[in-house]
Amino acid sequence: MATLNASVERKFSSAVKPVKRPLGPQLFTFIFTFLQPATLLLLSTLKEQPIKATTRKHRPTPSTPPPSPRQLDNIFIDALAKACSCRQHIRTSVGQVITSNRGYLYHKARRRNAYEAGRQKRHLHRAAMPPCYPATIRPLSCDDYLSILDYYRESYSTQVGCLAELPPATPIFSTLKTETAVISPPEVHTGIEEPPSSAYEQPKDNDSPALSHLLKVLDRDDCTHEEAFEAYSALPFPGVSYLSYSAHRLLFRRLSVLEKKGRISKMRYLSVVDDMRSTDLPMTSAEWNSAMAFCGQCFARVTAVDVENALRMWKEMEQEANVRGGTVTFNILFDMAAKAGKFGLAEMVLKEMEDRELEYNRYSRNAFIFYHGLRGDGDAVRRAYRDYVEAGEIVDTVVLNTVITALIRAGEPAAAEQVYERMKQLHTRQTGHHMPPGNWKEVRDLGRLLNRAAQLFKKDPEKLQQVREEQSITPDVQTYAQLIEYHASQTGELQRIAALLAEMQHLGLPMHGRIFTKIFKGFSYHGGVRYSSWTRARLETVWESMIEVVDQGLDDVRVVKWMVFWAVRAFELCAGRQRTLEIWGELRKRWDPGEGDLEFVMSMLKSTLTGNSGHHR
Repeated sequence: MATLNASVERKFSSAVKPVKRPLGPQLFTFIFTFLQPATLLLLSTLKEQPIKATTRKHRPTPSTPPPSPRQLDNIFIDALAKACSCRQHIRTSVGQVITSNRGYLYHKARRRNAYEAGRQKRHLHRAAMPPCYPATIRPLSCDDYLSILDYYRESYSTQVGCLAELPPATPIFSTLKTETAVISPPEVHTGIEEPPSSAYEQPKDNDSPALSHLLKVLDRDDCTHEEAFEAYSALPFPGVSYLSYSAHRLLFRRLSVLEKKGRISKMRYLSVVDDMRSTDLPMTSAEWNSAMAFCGQCFARVTAVDVENALRMWKEMEQEANVRGGTVTFNILFDMAAKAGKFGLAEMVLKEMEDRELEYNRYSRNAFIFYHGLRGDGDAVRRAYRDYVEAGEIVDTVVLNTVITALIRAGEPAAAEQVYERMKQLHTRQTGHHMPPGNWKEVRDLGRLLNRAAQLFKKDPEKLQQVREEQSITPDVQTYAQLIEYHASQTGELQRIAALLAEMQHLGLPMHGRIFTKIFKGFSYHGGVRYSSWTRARLETVWESMIEVVDQGLDDVRVVKWMVFWAVRAFELCAGRQRTLEIWGELRKRWDPGEGDLEFVMSMLKSTLTGNSGHHR
């Protein structure tokens, strides 16, 4: 009997040979190891076995249980550790991009679809599987870029002829409403030219040691904002009277180029502007634009007072200095009005641009996308993005990050996640696999280059397509910072944050200080509550990882004001007052605060420690 059973078993196994399916990308090894429960792994293993040709009764599909606290700890700790790995030890190539993994994005059971059933029948009857050919890599077309935002396929299809059925994008200024307490736009001046260098008087003293030192500092390519102003302050008042025309331009350039504008940098720049006005020395339109930009970019939130100051400066620029504003000028005013919530004023700015026949550029259309997100209109965000692509502007990671931010602000986070998934998918089809620019200077210079290229090659589609092919649409640190910010402050899904950290590591992106700040913010929002997954133990894990990376001396992870703010607040809620004081001492050793930052954090720390919201875990 045993011999008969063995022969039957050998006959059945020889008749039905399991089809060897190719393994998935090794990038999923980490994800599936920690993010899938043991039950799901067992089911996937059994799924590879031959299916018996017997009729089975339908059974209810078992639901996938949520991960246990221990599993979630393993997920989060391992993802955070891998994301914090030194960039020099990351060997994952850029081409290894993680695609959508529904297993950990949505924890729900799914029925077997018709495609899977067909594969099982072919497997049973030993039918030959169709050959799998590698995907053909071709340049991305305009339809491909439009399909990035093709979330609602019934309404926003990229099929030929379907786009024509969409209603045309209504100009923003068509719904103009009266805005009270707004400075009227200045009169339009024509024929205004920049003053030649001969209009300047000769500098007073060319042999001053302070002047020689200033010129040497300004001539360096790595000159910083602080170094330029410190050297300028050594000149007698007014210091601009000792400088030539070219030295004035170089001084303003060094003072305006910095990573993040603040209150101190604004005061320094405007003090030089006051010196120029007191000596009746003319300024260029770019220098006036930088002065207006300082009014709206030095604080986290733009207020009505900031907008009013920028409008006064614009009025002085055109009516008193006789310098005509251009597209850049109105881009700054529009951006400030939108961020301040003065949408009527923003529409007035666009109406003024139309009256002056100023053309929109890359920055204008990018601001339109963000503007509609602030208004909470997701459909208008899609129309603005469609107009951006059809206008011939170059799509890159920066623009798609704006789309993601706008959709989240418009209350459509699912659409924002869809854009993120499409970015990863289309990146694999790009002919030129280039990582996004690293530091803020490269991002700034690339944006200006793409703006000029779109205007220069507007009538040369072939060259414009060549420039498009060289641009990356890969998710960068800013992309992940936006998504982590949303989940940390809104959904509180710690497992999704761990998955995003794992994808960052697989893309070879270095850990950034903004990521730690967002995670600390999540603990301050969701910590200190019973049965919350944002526990003190996990907060301590984030803290240890952050300290380890900071001590490595990486430029991308530095202790800054907002990191201190959210870290102290998170520990006060999750660990109590004593541990918060210890954390403050560790942060203070590693923090070199700017002027005013220490006073801000100290006032915040005082109000936090005197409260009664801390809970031990």
